[in-house]
Amino acid sequence: MFSLWKLLKYLLCSIWHIINYIRIIIINLVVFFIIISISLILYNKYKNYHYYHNDTKKVLEIDFHKDFSDTLHHNKNLISNLFNKFIIHKDSNAILHIVKTIAKAKNDKKISGIILKTNDLTVNSIPTLRYLGTSLEDFKKSGKPVYVVSNSYTQEQYYIASFANQIILNPNGYVDLHGFSINNLYYKKLLQYLNIETHVFKIGEYKSAVEPFINHKMSIKNKIFFTKLMNNLWKNFIQQIAYNRHTTTQNIFLNDQDYITSLQNVHGNLALYALQHNLVDQLLTNTTFENKMIQKFGWDSTHTTYNHINISDYFYQKYIPNKTQNNIAVININDTLLYENINNILYQIHTVYLDPHLKGVILKINSPGGSLMASQLILDELKTLKKRHKPIVVIMDSMAASGAYLISTIADYIISDPMTFTGSIGIFSIVNNFHKTVNTIGIYNDGVSISERSNSVITQPLSDIQKQIIHLNLEDGYKQFIEIISHYRHKSLNSVQKLANGMVFLGIEAKQYGLVDSLGNFDDAVRKIAQLTHLKKINLQLEYDNNTSIDIFSFMMQLNSHFFLQNIFSFFIQNHLEKQMVSHKLLFNNNFMNMKNIYAVCTIQIY
Repeated sequence: MFSLWKLLKYLLCSIWHIINYIRIIIINLVVFFIIISISLILYNKYKNYHYYHNDTKKVLEIDFHKDFSDTLHHNKNLISNLFNKFIIHKDSNAILHIVKTIAKAKNDKKISGIILKTNDLTVNSIPTLRYLGTSLEDFKKSGKPVYVVSNSYTQEQYYIASFANQIILNPNGYVDLHGFSINNLYYKKLLQYLNIETHVFKIGEYKSAVEPFINHKMSIKNKIFFTKLMNNLWKNFIQQIAYNRHTTTQNIFLNDQDYITSLQNVHGNLALYALQHNLVDQLLTNTTFENKMIQKFGWDSTHTTYNHINISDYFYQKYIPNKTQNNIAVININDTLLYENINNILYQIHTVYLDPHLKGVILKINSPGGSLMASQLILDELKTLKKRHKPIVVIMDSMAASGAYLISTIADYIISDPMTFTGSIGIFSIVNNFHKTVNTIGIYNDGVSISERSNSVITQPLSDIQKQIIHLNLEDGYKQFIEIISHYRHKSLNSVQKLANGMVFLGIEAKQYGLVDSLGNFDDAVRKIAQLTHLKKINLQLEYDNNTSIDIFSFMMQLNSHFFLQNIFSFFIQNHLEKQMVSHKLLFNNNFMNMKNIYAVCTIQIY
């Protein structure tokens, strides 16, 4: 017995020593990794510092793959930067850093020009690109050249390229200017085929979000409306390019037949077509372009290419931390607003409310709206800032429509881009019923209920009482919608109702109707908040947000699956519009009563 205990004791001690040994090895490896990583970071900073501070002039290089999609970290501590090396970040404010850096480079004698590499630029927001283009236009006033180089150009890439002095295209590339289009998928036939009974409730004659569920195709009224909207948008877009390229819109964008004829003349060579029609200035391979830049800007032995500094490194070198407290918050309201994903926005607004150093807020809005309740909750939180007399300025990006416009109305001042989509004042709800579907396969539902409101499962028809509840709730939401706009925009209810029919307006039209106060960009918003807060110097507190773009397609897929299958998947799904919220519990929600299923959203997507 004693020998067995001794053996057990020996085994346990051995296991403990092995575990302890492994623990020590792991800790040592982690410490070693941190030391090596910190040393590399310090070395790179030292190298970049001396690289920049020598007397050689350099060209500022902006590679959108590196510098736009990823966060430009300038105020993080060393440990944060260490982990940022291994995490992909997307920063809603990256464009602000880039524009600010270009402005500094304009008057920097050590910067002799700019090279933009647009191969990986995927930004579809025309207002954002216009803001960047304006900064390039201002930079050129210094007499320094701006070059843009790419293997090919999408419409958005070419738009920003048009602001440059020289546009370089690969001889095997192309410029894809094809115009805009608005397309939807329509499901009425599918719903009929599956015997799904669709109940649509909407307020707003032009509220097109419901059309895919009740029509085979786009209605004539919406086709006329969207054609006009799209033509105005394209006219503004192509005129800016023609102006930048010192040519006519007819030369930049030929009609289809003339385009084919011109393309035949160059034997289908798209790059040569672009050159002949002044879309680009030179056709150069990447190697040839690099050699030309070496001749112009000199040789950089450190990077074995032309003398340049990456904008991220330059930003770090020129960045001077604020010695004073931040006094204006910048809050991003991006993507589709759903009840489940607005907590971060509410938290940021509440932080402004509590912080006595923050005297006002700039709301950067790039959203089509979403759940009416989500918009109302954000609006309620913004009201608290009014009680503290903290001014709010809204700057609209590519879209601030429907529920997102509702949020905007509380602002002391609203600024939009001429090409912003806004308005779309109206709300809707859709409830699908599957009782006919299951009946066809021999499944029936029967039972007893306290009232008609108790019918909460999918296999019973929507009762008249339930329909009335939805309709009354929708009318109340719409009434609140227009009353809020009337109150904060100082317009009569009658004048708001004329605009509250679901119609989408471009920013330039919204200005005419009094839905926004002026046309401009983020810099104008900063000047306005300074005026309203009477601050002599503005120090911005930028909040980082992972949602950087509007994914209407993703939202529509979620919306469609929700409206088709919301009751079937109510057994498995707790929150219908967010796929990641799948619950393992069985739920029998009375979905028709769910306030989160009333929407104020604009589903227009320009291609």
